[in-house]
Amino acid sequence: MSDDWGDEEPGIEAQPFELDEREEPAPDLPEREPGRLLGVDIADVANALAAPAIRAVVQKAITGAVKNAVQAEVDEALDPSVIEELQAQAATAARRAVTAAMDALDEEPADEEPTLYYGSVDEFVREYLVKNYRRRVDGQRTVWAADWWNYPEATIRLDALWRAWEHLRLDPTTGMSVWYRDHAEHHMSVLLDPSGPFAAAGEGKNRENVNEKGAELPYADPPAELFPDVRATTDTL
Repeated sequence: MSDDWGDEEPGIEAQPFELDEREEPAPDLPEREPGRLLGVDIADVANALAAPAIRAVVQKAITGAVKNAVQAEVDEALDPSVIEELQAQAATAARRAVTAAMDALDEEPADEEPTLYYGSVDEFVREYLVKNYRRRVDGQRTVWAADWWNYPEATIRLDALWRAWEHLRLDPTTGMSVWYRDHAEHHMSVLLDPSGPFAAAGEGKNRENVNEKGAELPYADPPAELFPDVRATTDTL
């Protein structure tokens, strides 16, 4: 026997051989009723794993089919004539909506002028002025005429006072302050002046045209037909 382990014996040749690398098909496993393995219910595990995958596949297929069907229906329905008809109807509806809105604006009542509080300058003088603008009238340093309506300039100034009061009373903040400062003080200082419109009323010291300190200004009723209530015919200032 030779001492060289790697040497082949004479007369014997090594035969080459090939490995079949193809995988053999796995043999069919026999049907077995799923049960429990290591405390786990095999059927429950299989259902839990398979259900989501199956649902995803089915949902995808259904969605694709529905989408294609709907798109086909829309494409078939919306031919050029249908689209043109829809556009015409939409334009008509828009015009009608605008017309209705404009008609509604026309039907809205315009802002009405406020109703007069006093119906005439006489009512204003009688009910407001002589009671609230109290001054001592002695016929010398200050004058006033109970029959103020017999003095044209005085009547015009008092009418102006009334109209301004009716307007400024609607301002709840500074309306009355403005009326006293810019209207009442101006006109009343002229009316009470001994050389003003009532200058003749102080002559002879007519007792009807004087008053006591703190009393109302003298007043006499005018003829009934002289100052009709304008609220009966108009509500404008």
